[in-house]
Amino acid sequence: MIDYKHFPKNAIALKAISKKITDSKIKACLNRYTYRHRLTVAFEGLQASEIEKRTLLGYSCVTKLFLAYTAYDEIREAEKLLLEKKNKKFHKIFDFNTANNLRRNIQLEALLKNSVAVTDKTLLKALHNFYDNKNNEIMCVATAIRNCYAHGDFTASGANLRAVKERESVNKLTEIVLKKSNEIFSEILE
Repeated sequence: MIDYKHFPKNAIALKAISKKITDSKIKACLNRYTYRHRLTVAFEGLQASEIEKRTLLGYSCVTKLFLAYTAYDEIREAEKLLLEKKNKKFHKIFDFNTANNLRRNIQLEALLKNSVAVTDKTLLKALHNFYDNKNNEIMCVATAIRNCYAHGDFTASGANLRAVKERESVNKLTEIVLKKSNEIFSEILE
């Protein structure tokens, strides 16, 4: 029997209604979402020999955000299919405290604004608005970090994530991404 400890809040409800879902793409997205969510919640960090502990903690912090974002991407795909939209919806999340804590990290700001992996004009504009204190929308930061990490120019020290306070702000961002994903998942199941 499966232990649902790390699954999304309504994973058992999905199991109960999955036979009623006839679209195989939607069913696959929802199943992948639950397992990606589970992996994110269960993730305890990276292990590597001969890597300084603080550096490894920085990479672990961003790896967990990356995993949370893969779950978010999957639930957005299910949402898109259910709503019969052409593109995935981008959810804006405003969080004053998390935004201020993320803005403190000047090295992260420089990395994200100058990254070869952050080239989308809409994302760049959102990042600049965020860092210019025009809003507290934090999903643009999550997206940019995900892109930097997945596409090559992220380093833990370059993003100043060897520092405890800076990791805490990214860990909070990860929690928020997971929470939003779970909200979308719950809405889909209703």
